[in-house]
Amino acid sequence: MILRKHRSALLLLALLIVSGLDGKACAVGPQDWLSRGFASVHVFSRLIREDEEVLLMDGVLHFAYPRSFQVQYFSEEGPVTITSHDGFVEVQSGNDVQYSYEKYWLFEDLVNYIFTLADYARKPLVYSGLDQVAGTKVQRYISEEDPELVLWFHEQSGLPFLIRQGKKTLVSVFSFTLDSEQPAHIGAVELELFFAREKAVVNLERTDQGWVPVRLTVQEALGEVHTEFRGWSFREEWEGDPFQQLEAIRELNDRYFACFDEQNWEGALQTAQELLTVAPQFWQGYLYQAFVYEHLDNYLGVVENYQQVLMRQPDNHLALNNLAYHYLLREVHITKAIEMAERAVELDRQAIYLDTLGYGYYLVGRLEEARELLQEALEGAPEDAVAEISEHLQLVLTALGEEHDE
Repeated sequence: MILRKHRSALLLLALLIVSGLDGKACAVGPQDWLSRGFASVHVFSRLIREDEEVLLMDGVLHFAYPRSFQVQYFSEEGPVTITSHDGFVEVQSGNDVQYSYEKYWLFEDLVNYIFTLADYARKPLVYSGLDQVAGTKVQRYISEEDPELVLWFHEQSGLPFLIRQGKKTLVSVFSFTLDSEQPAHIGAVELELFFAREKAVVNLERTDQGWVPVRLTVQEALGEVHTEFRGWSFREEWEGDPFQQLEAIRELNDRYFACFDEQNWEGALQTAQELLTVAPQFWQGYLYQAFVYEHLDNYLGVVENYQQVLMRQPDNHLALNNLAYHYLLREVHITKAIEMAERAVELDRQAIYLDTLGYGYYLVGRLEEARELLQEALEGAPEDAVAEISEHLQLVLTALGEEHDE
């Protein structure tokens, strides 16, 4: 695969020179694109296992090294945009927008392999001599911070051909080919990476402006993930930078949970309201307000905010369950509450949802069904829910004229 001539995605792996005075190595060539610039590339990724091949991604990736990413692609439901800044993720799918700290595999692979590989060349290094690796000359360096970390860089390209930490190999050159136009130069390199949880192989190609990764293969438990990078481009600014608002949302999100953990209900409520002002699409803000109103025993506030969530997310099982439970506790809208509880269980059969539905069935006299659900709930209940589920089960058993086996 030959890429268009673009600026390198691994410029920080540029040639190293040795100071004649103190023997220290320092990086030559621009590194600013990786620390302050922006990159874009077409990404095509597949999961390959035995004879099966699954398309994972066919889209465009943008990133601002080292902590901001965005990928855009089309799914069966329509366009999807996933943006991450400092680990805080926004997922836009159609009209739906969700936020979380859940890790996204493509961004994790980029950080764990491409960025980490590049970062080795940025460490403070001391020149230690010349060697040969894979039949070619390499310069040996030792980390100033960790004498056990030894790095061998190819003399002509500046790429790491071997990195060892003590007896453990972190990076090893698997193969390389010569440039057909400049036979004295290497045109492509394949490196095996052993420094992350899963072993990986990265293929790099040289352009007239440096080196770019063109393929990353990660060996995972379910099979091999093959990711191809095509058409790298680089620029100094990101037009319509999406990270500024995401940073503001992240800060408010973190502040809300800090207030909530401190039981600062006024502060938590105010922060949730600020979130909805800054980002009206942040529907989780209504969940946050509902949680606060639950602690304030504000029934109307609870109901209103769970209804707001369900207007935007009709199948949000948490809102369905919680609103149903509040109705059941007050014994209002019981039929509707049971329907919502049934839907919540259908979407996610977890203990607290089974408890809500079981309690609803108890209220309308469906005792055998209630017992079955509550017994199932008790088997998988988290510790903080056992007492309440046991109380509901006891109500059912008493109504049936039975005893509760402890």
